[in-house]
Amino acid sequence: MKGFLFDLDGTLVDTAIDMLEALRILAAEDGIAVKPDYNEYKQLITYGSKAIVSSIYGELRQAEFVKLQQRYLTIYADILTQGSGLFAGIDAVIQQLDENNIPWGIITNKPKYLAEPLVKSLKQLQNCQLLIGGDSYQYAKPHPYGLLKAMQIMQLNPQNSWYIGDAKSDIDAGNAAKMNTAVALWGYLASDDEPQSWQADILLADCSQILHL
Repeated sequence: MKGFLFDLDGTLVDTAIDMLEALRILAAEDGIAVKPDYNEYKQLITYGSKAIVSSIYGELRQAEFVKLQQRYLTIYADILTQGSGLFAGIDAVIQQLDENNIPWGIITNKPKYLAEPLVKSLKQLQNCQLLIGGDSYQYAKPHPYGLLKAMQIMQLNPQNSWYIGDAKSDIDAGNAAKMNTAVALWGYLASDDEPQSWQADILLADCSQILHL
């Protein structure tokens, strides 16, 4: 069966506003005045909370960093649905998949306790057949385990199914799972990223191209 698996942050949903607001709140609690610029900081989202927190606090001892990271995630959990929304055009893509009974799911490295309420808050994503978080199994992307598990559960054929994401780890995971892979160029790519070298099957400049895969 043909199907689609998607990354979440930077592919389906623009979460940068809330993630950067959580960073601003964290810094303010410590007396650091900072207003993270969306365009400057969004590329950090791909690398998770560790990179986001480190962008302000720099290198810290592990114990200190773990405490900061947990504070950040606690703040983020409280605001994660305030400003986040689907990227332009994603709603139409999901609607077409649903209307054509094409199964789709989400494989993200975001912890599931954060990913699940975010997905539930977006009505367009309610037909998601499967949500796998970065902590759902022993392995996270770029390991293919989550994708392989999803295809098994959803009974998808990797040869005509797609994994779509905005990071090299997404493409590495999809390729290792023997899926077709596509780069979401509208996502959180850094200026020095070279997606043409990631060995994806296609680079998507616009999400409407998904409907032609």
